[in-house]
Amino acid sequence: MPQEESKSVENSELAILRQTGLTLLPVGDSSALSEIISRCLVYIETSKTLEILRNSLEHELSVGRVAGDEHEFEITSGVKIVMCWIPPGEFLMGSPEDEEDRRDHETQHLVKITQGFWLAKTPTTQAQWQAVMGHNPRHFNGEDLPVEFVSWVDICGNESGTGGFLGELNKRLPSGGRFHLPTEAQWEYACRAGTTDPYYGDLNEIAWYLENSDDNTQPVGQKKPNEWGLHDMLGNVWEWCSDWDGDYDLGVVTDPTGPASGLHRVLRGGGWFSNAGGCRVAGRGRYAPAGRYGLVGFRVARSSVP
Repeated sequence: MPQEESKSVENSELAILRQTGLTLLPVGDSSALSEIISRCLVYIETSKTLEILRNSLEHELSVGRVAGDEHEFEITSGVKIVMCWIPPGEFLMGSPEDEEDRRDHETQHLVKITQGFWLAKTPTTQAQWQAVMGHNPRHFNGEDLPVEFVSWVDICGNESGTGGFLGELNKRLPSGGRFHLPTEAQWEYACRAGTTDPYYGDLNEIAWYLENSDDNTQPVGQKKPNEWGLHDMLGNVWEWCSDWDGDYDLGVVTDPTGPASGLHRVLRGGGWFSNAGGCRVAGRGRYAPAGRYGLVGFRVARSSVP
């Protein structure tokens, strides 16, 4: 042990070794040892209690849920994110070869989603962005309109998603879960909600797109939701996903997260300026992660922390 570390603080009931944090107890003195053990046990039990409470919260939010069950997360006074429960399951991702307007990179394959998760009922609104970030970068103006002109970097901050809007949101709301962008597979699975057609309903009833949008975004939640309670999954604004753009992994895939790197991030759902073919459930878009555009917004997902 270095000489400096062996020096102790004198005139104290307990001698604390500098730098090491070790404690010298007087010979035969058990009261100090008992005090240290007692404090350690309190610390351990407190930590365990907090962890139990966090896990209990996530457990309550997931156990016994059925697809479409809702839960509100309050961002700030009067501003909430309503989220729908998406149960685990499997589906055919992509489009069949005979689907009209399909693209070659929509190769159909079986995907298994092993963990249920929450997904916002609507795209993130300008009011929600303002409440978290303190400013509104929108092109179109309206509290109930989807926020757009936000980049993937603005939303995630970094590769781990601990910065930007998501980083600030996770600081505000209870631990035990984590807000993030949905993966491309999670997004399509939730959008389909058990359906297999190009759209989850009549396009004019479920989406704002080129034929009915009046050339701008529209307030969220106006159109008919899918079977799991999600509005505007198609049309209004394209939505950022967490994945880098790339070809699908074929065969049976479990909880895919996309390529490890790339140049563009995935967009899904089509927007107010998209034609019908661009608003198909299997349709895929892409954009540079630092890019901002009046057609592009997002919605948040929430999953349990392992």
